[in-house]
Amino acid sequence: MELLLYMIRLILHLLVAGGLWLLVRPLIERHLQQWGRKLDAQRNLRRSRFGQKVSTVRQTMWLYRHLDNLLYFAAKRYEPGISVLRFASRSGMLFLGVFLSCLLTLKELPGQLNFSNPFLEGMVLNDGAPVQHAWRLPLFLAVLAACIPYLRMRYSYAQRKVRGSYDLLDVIQIATKFTHLSADSILQRTSDLLPADNVLKTPLKLLGAAFANYSHERELNGEAERFAGAIGTTFAVEFVSDLLYCEKEGTRYLKSSLMTLSRTMELQRETILTVKASSRDAISLGLYGNLIVLVSSVGTFMYMLKPDVYFKLQFETSIGLAFMMVIIAGLFISFMISTILARPKLDYH
Repeated sequence: MELLLYMIRLILHLLVAGGLWLLVRPLIERHLQQWGRKLDAQRNLRRSRFGQKVSTVRQTMWLYRHLDNLLYFAAKRYEPGISVLRFASRSGMLFLGVFLSCLLTLKELPGQLNFSNPFLEGMVLNDGAPVQHAWRLPLFLAVLAACIPYLRMRYSYAQRKVRGSYDLLDVIQIATKFTHLSADSILQRTSDLLPADNVLKTPLKLLGAAFANYSHERELNGEAERFAGAIGTTFAVEFVSDLLYCEKEGTRYLKSSLMTLSRTMELQRETILTVKASSRDAISLGLYGNLIVLVSSVGTFMYMLKPDVYFKLQFETSIGLAFMMVIIAGLFISFMISTILARPKLDYH
């Protein structure tokens, strides 16, 4: 009962930390926007001035570039420079809130918590024992909590990357109607006509701004390479190459090139849909078949051995715990592979 009360205190501490963040967030947001724009402007200035000579700067800012590249495609409202600082501030505040909440809760305990096998003794509170090294568990939980936004962003990035390969077909079909305009106008008109759920809407606007405002060819090539790399398909590389050629030589051959690319993508999409329909049973078996087999096997063993014997063998022996971890890892891997095969990227291969 006492542990339940301390869990409620922990939840209340987390609610207080969340409320403080909501109060402070509007004050921080303005400074983050100013700092983010300044940081992005300085980075673009270094790139335009020195070009490839900023390798040392790139090495020191690898974490910033890594997060920026992920947020470029994963964030629904991406802003250069600002999105990275916003993500870092949220993760930092989550880390700080969880750490302080857990630390304050542990400091309020009358004794020391001892952790044993969670399936046997679980947590034991030793009355009268001082709480030593109380920062270790809060630090561990805070690190886990701070990793959640990053893992969520990685998952969203992978999902939107696959979806972006299909949304590129809509972009090319709309852009074909405006090939009489300049490259930046084509991208701007296309992004305006794209539906709100198209994942390429914001990246396309940024690419159009790069075509309209670049001061050196290196800047334009960098932004075009970033757009193509975010989608990660050969079709995206061809689309960007056509736009760069159009910027240099004019729009004379752009319409025929985009129409050919559109037809090729449509044929490839039909091929993918046909293959997916023929292998739908195998994919569904990978998604849910292993889980059904596991549940039926566990039920059979429990019926044959009786539940108390089965649980003792499964959770109270090292071999049982090791096999359980192997089974869970195998289920997770098969689920991930089946999820990837369920909707492959729209590419040549």
